Amino acid sequence: MTPEPEYFDDIHAHTRTGERILTSVRPAEMPAHPEPGTWYSVGIHPWDTSEPISDRDWTLIETLASHPQVAAIGEAGLDAGRGGDRATQEAVFRRQAALAEKYSKFLMIHCVRRYGRIMELKRELNPSVRWIIHGFCGKPELARQLIAAGFGLSLRRECPRETELRDTFPNTYFFSETDK
Repeated sequence: MTPEPEYFDDIHAHTRTGERILTSVRPAEMPAHPEPGTWYSVGIHPWDTSEPISDRDWTLIETLASHPQVAAIGEAGLDAGRGGDRATQEAVFRRQAALAEKYSKFLMIHCVRRYGRIMELKRELNPSVRWIIHGFCGKPELARQLIAAGFGLSLRRECPRETELRDTFPNTYFFSETDK
């Protein structure tokens, strides 16, 4: 059975694997035969949307989304500073959100200066799976808006606002990550 986000001690890592670590990989990086007890998040990062996503890549991510050791889809998202144009990033994001729904996997989101649009998409798409913003270290007002919209927040390592955020909101909305 695929674990819920609360299962993970580290909900977003790239080079570390382990039983309670969710390792984020691009589709081509997913091991053909993952070690038992390891968990993965697989997706197309918004930074990788400058070039068209091939049908082969979409077929691969669809196949991987159904893998029993893939617990989440992502790092999907929107980034105002890097990657393809806004329309392309949003199209790739929507397709990954649909995969998360189809396979009942939570969605790990990379978001840079596009929080308003991410909240609009969540209202529009009305997902049944959890959407979690990774690397969050924003102001409490933004955290309040995201939490009110139903997002989980994975706090960036060494976030100077971590204590303030955790003291302001219930811990049920927060997850920890190393991003390494």
